[in-house]
Amino acid sequence: MNQSTYEMLAYQGSLTAYFKNVMGVSPTLSCLKQGYAFPTSKERELLDIPARQYALIREIKMGKGDENWLFARSVIPLETLQGTAKRITSLRHVPIGKILFGRNGAKRSWMQVSLAYNLPDTLECLGDNMSPPLWKRQSIFRFTDKPLLVSEYFLPDCPIYEDR
Repeated sequence: MNQSTYEMLAYQGSLTAYFKNVMGVSPTLSCLKQGYAFPTSKERELLDIPARQYALIREIKMGKGDENWLFARSVIPLETLQGTAKRITSLRHVPIGKILFGRNGAKRSWMQVSLAYNLPDTLECLGDNMSPPLWKRQSIFRFTDKPLLVSEYFLPDCPIYEDR
């Protein structure tokens, strides 16, 4: 792993800001899906969500032009969507980092970086070059002392893979 790959994977702030500052490009964000659904069993385990309980699930892609750099899946338990966190329900094409790293921001309480060999089904709609493994980060944030999970997959077009 080269230094720039490590820096991007270990970055503690907003990846939108990272792309803009380090790469000199303001990435575009497209909301692929947002609504209430059942989290996966692993997501339920990480967030301590009871079985058969809905959460707000938001999936986005981010990149530059036709290049998809990042796919992110956010899982927000219903108990988290109280007070100022309720703003998350109306983000659509705005990065979640705007709220997470804003004035009354969240605290990252856990982060794991790994290679992902099993990819979410949603990635199929982004093209044929989604062959694993891809770099993945998962973070649990505490927002108003309640948890939310953000899983980020660095897609093949992302500059993180330039040395492949």
